Amino acid sequence: MSKKLSKVEMNVISNEIVKKVNEKKYEKIKGKLEKDVDFKKLEKLSKELSELNKKVSEKNKLYSEICLKVRNKFEIINVYRCNEGEVKVMFNSNLNVYNDLVLYSIGKDLDVESLINKIVEKYS
Repeated sequence: MSKKLSKVEMNVISNEIVKKVNEKKYEKIKGKLEKDVDFKKLEKLSKELSELNKKVSEKNKLYSEICLKVRNKFEIINVYRCNEGEVKVMFNSNLNVYNDLVLYSIGKDLDVESLINKIVEKYS
C-alpha cells in the first residue's frame, strides 16, 4: 500500500527536485559563466555591494548608539531620521492635555487658539 503524501511532504520533495535541477543546469553552464564578461561584472558588483552594505550597517549601528546617548541626555522619547535626511526628535506624548482642556474651558467662552497656547506653554 502506498502512502499519500501530505502537502508539507509534497513541498519538501518539490523543493529538493527544483534544487537538484538547478544544480545540474548550473554545472552545464558553469564554464561559460566563468568566462562571460557580464557575469564577471555581476560578481564584482556583488562584492562592492556587500562592502557597501557592511559600511551602511556599521553607520546604522553608530547612529543608533548616538541616538541613545542623545535620548538619555535630553530625556527625548525618540530620535529619528526623515526621508530628507533631517533628524527629528519626539518628546513624551502622554501629557495630561485632556484634563487641562476641560479645566481651562469650564464656564468660559472658548478661545481655542488661546487655550492651545496656554497648554503648550505649560508643557514646554
